[in-house]
Amino acid sequence: MFAVAYPGLDKLNIMQLSSPESAILSAVVFNALIIIALVPLALKGVRYRPTSADRMLRRNLGIYGLGGLVAPFIGIKLLDLIISSIPGIG
Repeated sequence: MFAVAYPGLDKLNIMQLSSPESAILSAVVFNALIIIALVPLALKGVRYRPTSADRMLRRNLGIYGLGGLVAPFIGIKLLDLIISSIPGIG
């Protein structure tokens, strides 16, 4: 968003998003969709499996930790591509 005033900050745009406006809109929409998608999981819960704490921690970090790092980048980039292709918005 500050790349106009400080051109050197454009190097921080590692995802090559179209514009600051579409980047913010993509992030807000992604967060709204993720919250809606996670409500059923929160209400249902997860099945209890008797296992060691170490194994459960590794599994949960693999699924939720790695997924929580990768999914936002992919989701926001896809939404940015969609938003930037709509005339008048992106």
